[in-house]
Order: sequence, then structure tokens, then C-alpha cells
Amino acid sequence: MNILLTNETFKPSTSMLAQEPEPLENLSVYRNSTTAFQLLLHDGKKNHYSLDNQFTIPDAIEIPIYRIEINSELPIKSNFIEYYCGKDDIFYGDKLLEENAHTYPGDRFAPIYVEIPIDHQQKSGIYPIDITIYQAGITTKETVIGQKRLEVTVEAFTFSDKVTDSFHLDIWQQPSNLSRTFQVPLWSNQHFELIQTMASTLAELGQKTITVIAGEIPWKGWFNYIVKDFPANLYEYSMVKVLKTKEGNIQCDFSILDKYLACFFEAGIDKEIDVFGLLGVWQPPFFPLNKAVEHPEKLVIRYYDEEMQQMAFIEKQEELRQYFQQLFTYFKKKNIWDKVRLMADEPKAHEIDTFKEAVKRLKEIEPTLQLKVAFDKEPVLQALISEIDYPVTSFYCTCQNHGWLKEQFPGKTQYYICNYPDKPNTFLHSPLTESRLQGVLAYYFGTDGLLRWAYNCWPEHAREDIRYNTSSLPIGDLCLVYPSVSGSLLLSLRYKELYRGVEDFYLLKEAEKINKTKTDQLLADFLGEEKPENWMENSHQSVQTLFNQSYRQFDQLRKKLIAIITDTSL
Repeated sequence: MNILLTNETFKPSTSMLAQEPEPLENLSVYRNSTTAFQLLLHDGKKNHYSLDNQFTIPDAIEIPIYRIEINSELPIKSNFIEYYCGKDDIFYGDKLLEENAHTYPGDRFAPIYVEIPIDHQQKSGIYPIDITIYQAGITTKETVIGQKRLEVTVEAFTFSDKVTDSFHLDIWQQPSNLSRTFQVPLWSNQHFELIQTMASTLAELGQKTITVIAGEIPWKGWFNYIVKDFPANLYEYSMVKVLKTKEGNIQCDFSILDKYLACFFEAGIDKEIDVFGLLGVWQPPFFPLNKAVEHPEKLVIRYYDEEMQQMAFIEKQEELRQYFQQLFTYFKKKNIWDKVRLMADEPKAHEIDTFKEAVKRLKEIEPTLQLKVAFDKEPVLQALISEIDYPVTSFYCTCQNHGWLKEQFPGKTQYYICNYPDKPNTFLHSPLTESRLQGVLAYYFGTDGLLRWAYNCWPEHAREDIRYNTSSLPIGDLCLVYPSVSGSLLLSLRYKELYRGVEDFYLLKEAEKINKTKTDQLLADFLGEEKPENWMENSHQSVQTLFNQSYRQFDQLRKKLIAIITDTSL
């Protein structure tokens, strides 16, 4: 049995061209933070593995059984890593399983993610982690087949409790998908338990923004009515129930929205509320639109007609006005209006005039309305920027426009990654260092943080397969976490490394307070090309010699930043 220890950014895969895992003999960790490594087991055979003392037998009794024992004075948490089919039909390890026994085929490593959380009080010093692999028999005594030792140095530096506060992370949530995937009724008590779980996992990552759906199907299912390569139902439904009374008035019920917001507020996510479905709604080909809607954009606001006892859709301008006014008043009465942004996702060039007219109508109703827009095209950005309060730009647009954007909108900018660029990104096949790099890039751009369009936009069989519309959406683009069988959300290696990037952002912010010149030079050397304008070959592809930083380079960057912060020499 081959027993290997490697760093946390290793991406297990079935690729024949994958790099050999870099051996790991020691680790550094800082107080009030975590470190992690991977334990890799492989002998070319199908094997069954266990992480505890529970008796476990695979479905076929001839499969060898191995037990993994990890001992240390430090706290240890271990998870098997599950593989998913990715680009070029190569399988990549990403999902962190909650089960303590798992079977792996012989064509891949059996990878275990070992995390070491360190609190404020942990004494500095060197701590060994001892790993023993036993081969177990079904009815015979187990035998030791291998051992490894890893030394972990707990450093004196302590991370702040507020390490995520300055990083504005906005990952859009898909609450309707959550109910479908777990097969519970939409907005039921079971659904809200899942929403609470989703909110807590986002909060741990440093999420700042709540996704509110206030108009039906704003993305029209991301083309799932056309794209049939892999089954998916991706429609998102409104959180506001609407009634048309017998007197002909529009009456809104905000009880679902109230409960939804409470889940996120309780988790500590309360900085921003992005409202979708009322501006920049998608109008994809072949999707039926109600052309009778008396509004520049064909919004989809569904209501129950009390007089006719039928479901219908708002068409009249006055009824839309009533709906908008009640929604805006709701936010004002909760004293959160200053946190509300009407969000639009990538308006198109041919929609510029329509978009401007829609904004005009909305601001006639509420002049203090704040707008946040994701831009993927520079001409659209230039045409609409005067209308926008919070611009969010694609990676390419940010490379080309970051300078004037941060000057014109200080404290109000983000960049985003989606189905492009090809790198750095958070796809299933992307090196994990690219997930971590997002924190460094957010700082270097001068933006406030990162936007990612999907947290849990799962296709139908996401417990085993996350492929959907793979010609347009690289595998992994649709989610950062996975649905479990038990009702929990399972984290990913990509999630873990993105958090590491948020920590890096914090260190950069702290280091610049002490010595900005030294911090800037350190980062310029780390990135290799100082001008973001030179990072991209075109709107989708980056310069291939860039963004190839290694785990060791990140480790050195972190040590040098901490040296600046603590005013010590490295």
C-alpha cells in the first residue's frame, strides 16, 4: 500500500497526466485558524476504508478492508473525498463526505482530507500527528501495514475573529433548487431547516449578501428547457405571495420573505440584500413571454385572483406599481432599505434602451432605489454605468477597467467569475490554488470582494453528477457545495480553499496598514505580471503563463505577510 501525505491544494484525479503529489513532512498553522493536509492511499486495487473503530464490511466481502487511525494532541477532523466526473471525462476529488467508511476503485487514490482547527489558546510549539494504517479482516485480527508522522508547528500569530469582515463575498443562493433537490415542499418547515443550514455554511465562508427572489423565474431556468445533455430543473420562484382582492387591489404577503431573511440574519449575514426578478430579467430564445405586461421588461409577477379564484400574472402598469410600492415599503418598515439593491445579471447590448426605461419607471416609484448590476461586456458597462450604484464586473472587464471603477465607486465594487475566465476559476477541474487566488486578486484589483453566481444550482442527480450544459458551463460552475443524502450540505475542497483566500485578503489588508509599499511589491512579485490589463488573451482566456502559483508560493506569501504585520524579519 502506498501511503502519501501531501498539501491541502492537491487535486485528486484519475488523469494519467496528473502531477505527482508533493510529499509533505511538516506544516505551519496559526492560532484561530486551520490547516489541512491530504492522506492518499493506493495499491491499484479496489479497497474499503474506515476512519473509526466501527465494524464495517463492503458489499463484496473479498474487497480488502483498511482502517486509518490518526492521533495527535491537536484537534483533528477527517473526511473522505468523493470524486465527480469533470472535464474530458476525468474524475476529480472535491466533495467532503460525512460517512466514515468508503470504498474506492483501484484507478484512483483513496484521499482523506485532514483538517486541524486551532483556537486562540493553543500553545505555540511543534506537535506530531501519527498516522497508522491497519489491514483488517472480517473475522481476523488486524495488522499494521504502514505508518506516517507529520509535524505541525503552531505559530504565535493569531488570526482575528473578524477575519472575514472586510471581504465582501456574494455567492448567489438558489433556494427553490434546495427544496427540489431534497424533495421537500417549497417554503415548508423542512425547506427552511435546509435554508438555515445553507445560511450557516455561507456565513462560515464569510458571505455578506442575501439573495431575494421577488419576481418569478428571473433566469428562466438557465436554459434548462432547451439544454438536455443532463437533466436539470433550475427555475427559481418568488418569495412574495401576491393576492388580487375582490376589490381589484394588489395585496402582498411577505411572511415567506420575512422567514427567509430571518434565517440569514440569525447566521450573521445581514450586510446586503440583492433583489432579483424586477430588473434585467432574462429573455432567452423560445421561452414564452407575456407581451401584455405594461412595463419595459416583461416581468413575471404571479398572483391569486380572489374574485375569479384563479392564478394569473400581473399585466397592468398600475398593479405593478402597487406591487413595487408594497415591496419597497416592506423593506423600509424593517429598517433595512439602505441594504437593499435591485440586482440585474448581465444586461445585453440590445437591451440597453429597455433597461434604461425600466430603471426610469422604477425610480419614478422610488427615487432612493439602489441598483447593482453584473456586467460582462465593456460597451454595456459604459452605456449603463451612470445608472448604477454598485457595479460588479466580469474578470475580463475588471482587468480592463479596475482603475477608474475603484476611483468612481470606492467601497462599492466587486469582480466576478462564472463560466469564464478559463483560469483562474473555481471549476471542478481547476487547480485548487485558483480558488485560493481569488482573495489575492480581489485585493490587487482594489475591489471589495468577489461575486460567484451559484452556490447550489444543482442539476437533477447532483449527489452523483454535477454536469449540465457542459458546452457553456464548465463542470463545477453550478455549485460550491453538494447535497447529501442525510439532509445536510457537504462542503468541497474548492470551498475550503476559497476560505483560505479570504484569510489571505485579510492578511493583505492588515499588512498594508504597516507597510503598503512592501506589501504591494510582495504581491507584484507573487503574481508575476503587475498590470491586470495584460492578464487576459481575450474575454474568456487568460495568459497561460500566469496564475500557476503553487502551494509553497502561497505558504511563503502568508509567512511574509505575517512578518510584515508583526514587524519581524523572515
